[in-house]
Amino acid sequence: MLNKSGIKPIAETVLVLPDPVADKTASGIYVGTESDIERQQMAQTDGVIVAIATKAEVDAKVGDRVIFAKFQGMVRKGIDGKTYRLVNDTDVKAILEKEEKNG
Repeated sequence: MLNKSGIKPIAETVLVLPDPVADKTASGIYVGTESDIERQQMAQTDGVIVAIATKAEVDAKVGDRVIFAKFQGMVRKGIDGKTYRLVNDTDVKAILEKEEKNG
């Protein structure tokens, strides 16, 4: 996976692209204001690793879907317009296994 964010993690950090947060519920109710959505994005804990700093000690690799610590890290918009989270390597808590699709 090519890092198109323009953000290169250093020290013991990992760059994660969090899963998107929906602006409305499954039943069609809108979540609320932009600040409500931003708060939910900071609470998001699943995402894909985009880049890993050379000093980071993490058992995951670029492209892995991971769970990371809630409300941790720094949020930064990349040059590609996507919003990323830069977290410490110790904030990556688990690798999510790929789901097999039946039929």
